[in-house]
Amino acid sequence: MYFFKPKQPILQQKKLTLNAEETALMKCLEVKILESFYLCGIYTCIDQAMLIWGLVSGIIFISAQFLAISWIEQAIFWSIITFIGIIAMWWLTHTWTFVEKISNLLYCWGFLMISGVIITDYAIASGWGFMLMHLCDLWLTLSAIGYIVTGFMLRSRAFFLAAFVHLLTIFILPWFMAWQFAITGLVMMSNLIIFSEGQWDMLLPRELNNHHTTKKIRHYSSSSSYSLSYNQIFAQVFKNIILQVFT
Repeated sequence: MYFFKPKQPILQQKKLTLNAEETALMKCLEVKILESFYLCGIYTCIDQAMLIWGLVSGIIFISAQFLAISWIEQAIFWSIITFIGIIAMWWLTHTWTFVEKISNLLYCWGFLMISGVIITDYAIASGWGFMLMHLCDLWLTLSAIGYIVTGFMLRSRAFFLAAFVHLLTIFILPWFMAWQFAITGLVMMSNLIIFSEGQWDMLLPRELNNHHTTKKIRHYSSSSSYSLSYNQIFAQVFKNIILQVFT
């Protein structure tokens, strides 16, 4: 059994074939006008959550790069929109994660984001110089951890690749210290927008259970057919012996 779904591209053009029940579960949102710009235009609850986090990431880090406001004001602003993002993520995805038996993934992302806010606010309030110099590293690391966990739980190569991009960015940032917030925002935002626009590989626990069930049924059917064949052979041999004795 493969860990990832075999022969499935890491990322491809989105192909949604959902029935009415699945459409309601996924809370699909259709924005026709975006199709004119060669964008998907159809977004599931997961896609919408990613777009929201992409917007939140872009606003936080690009504003930190270009707006001349105090750290305290930024911390308040960042905390508010981050918690709005957490609430939106929960509202959009909690039903789907429950049905697919991956609720722990939602809790994981919530924990990572809340931890990031607490550490960031504490660093700003206490004047923790080291952390203030590495806020971008902190959020890139938290995002990478989230992507790694997502990669394991969804068995997705795409999320492992996203984690690698975030970790690689940490090593690149020292060469672009003057632009570290803008670069961090662009990396985090672009990853989330790409995920929301495309269809990434995954193997959900429900699909995995269905695969194991099908495999067991096939094995049972195969064993039954072998048993039937042996019984037929035995019957034919017994018949031949009886014919030889009485003829």
